[in-house]
Amino acid sequence: MRTIAFDIVYGVLEQERHSDELFHSLTGEGREDNRKECSRQERSFLRRLSYGTIERAIFLDAVIGRYAKLPVRKMKPVVRTALRMGAYEILFMDAVPAAATCNEMVSLVRKKKCGNLCGFVNGVLRNMAREPAAELRESVTAGAMPECRRLSLLYSVPEELVHMLIQAYGKRTVKKMLASFYEERPVTIRVQTMNASREQVREELMRAGVTVKDGLYTHTGLFIDHFDRVEKLPGFAEGHFTVQDESSMLPVLVSGVEPGHTVIDVCSSPGGKTFHAADILQGRGLVSARDISSRKLKRIMENAARLRAEHVQVKVWDASVPDEEWRERADVVFADVPCSGIGVIGKKPEIKYHAMKHAADLPEIQKRIVTGAVTALKPGGTLIYSTCTVHPRENEEMAEWIEKNLPLQPVSLDAYLPETLRNGMTRLGMLQILPGIQHGDGFFVAKFKKSEDRKI
Repeated sequence: MRTIAFDIVYGVLEQERHSDELFHSLTGEGREDNRKECSRQERSFLRRLSYGTIERAIFLDAVIGRYAKLPVRKMKPVVRTALRMGAYEILFMDAVPAAATCNEMVSLVRKKKCGNLCGFVNGVLRNMAREPAAELRESVTAGAMPECRRLSLLYSVPEELVHMLIQAYGKRTVKKMLASFYEERPVTIRVQTMNASREQVREELMRAGVTVKDGLYTHTGLFIDHFDRVEKLPGFAEGHFTVQDESSMLPVLVSGVEPGHTVIDVCSSPGGKTFHAADILQGRGLVSARDISSRKLKRIMENAARLRAEHVQVKVWDASVPDEEWRERADVVFADVPCSGIGVIGKKPEIKYHAMKHAADLPEIQKRIVTGAVTALKPGGTLIYSTCTVHPRENEEMAEWIEKNLPLQPVSLDAYLPETLRNGMTRLGMLQILPGIQHGDGFFVAKFKKSEDRKI
C-alpha cells in the first residue's frame, strides 16, 4: 500500500500532477498497474497517508529539518518523499507503530533504487520517533515568529498565500478558512431531475445504507455519507444524480436559465454547470458545452450519455476567440474561467503550493475569455462569471473590470438566493462563498446583463 501512496505523493509534490486523478488511477477501476481494485479499507489508508502528506508538506519539512543536516529542498526527490511520508505517519497516524514506519520507508527507498541512502532515512525517522508526537507537533509553531509564518507552518500554506488572504479577509476569517481545509465533509450530489426526483434518489440511497441530508442552498442538492464508491451507488449508472458541490451549483441557480433557452458554457469541463443548466431546460432548448481540447470534452460526452442529456452539444473551442457562428445567439453564457483554485484546496491540497504563482497571470486570461464569450450573448442576455477561488484580483476586481470595459451591467442575485446568502454584495450582483465561513467550497459568482443597444 505504501508504494501506491509513495507514487501519489511523489507524482503530486515532485511532478505537479493532480492528486484526484492519480488517486483514482492507482486505487480504483482502470488502475495504471492493472492489479485488482483496492478495497475500501485500503483506499481509506491510502487516502489518509497520501493526501495527509501532501497537505502537510510545509509542516513536515519543518520537522524533518530539525533532524537532517541536509536541507529538505536539496534532498533527492525519492528521499524527500519517503521522509515526508514517514514524518506524517509518526506525527499524525498514532495507530501505526513508529518502528514499522521506519522499516517501511527504508524499504521504499531501497525499492526506488536509492539504497545507499537507507541509513540516512532510517536515522532521521528513528530520531524523530523518539520524541512524543504531540509535543513535537506543538513545538513547530511555538516561540516568537510573525503571524504569517506561524499560520504558514500550522496549516502548511505558503506565506505569500497567507499574506494575501489576511490582507483580503483579516486574520480571524483566514484562520477559519485555513482550518476548514482539513475538515471532513460529506460528498455533495445534485439530483438530475429529468431522470429522477429528489425523493426517489433519497430513498434509493437510504436503502443502500447511505446517510442522506438535504442541501443548504439548493432544492436539488443532497449531502451523502457512509458509502464506498459513488460510482457503485444505486442510481448513479442510471443518471439519477451527479457529484457536484453546492457552491458550484450557484452559478446556474442565479442565472435565470429557463426551458427554451440557448445556453453556452465556454469553459465547461468537467461539466457541472452544463448538466445543471440542461436539467433546468427539461429537454426544451440547447446547451453548447465548449472547452479548449477534445481531451477536456471527453468526460462531458461520457456524462452526457450517463445523464441522458441529449440536448447538450460539445464543441472544441478557445473561449477567448469569438465564435462568429454563434454571435448573439445565446440567452445565457457561463464563463467559469481558469483560476487559482484557492477555494477548493480542501479537496485538492496541492493547489496551495502553486496558487499565487498562477494567480499572477490569470486575470489577463480571464479578461480574454470573457471578452470572447460576450460576443455570443444576445442583447439583453445574461453572462455568469464564476471562479472557484477567493482571490479578489480574480473575483471582485474582475467583476469591476467587466462592468467598465464590456457592454454589461451587474444584476442583483437576491431573487434567486436563499436568505442565508443574501447580503450587500449580492444586491450588487456578486457572491463570494468563503470556506469555513459558509458551507461548501470557496466560490465566486457575478451576474451581468448585456445592454440592448450596444454591440461588441
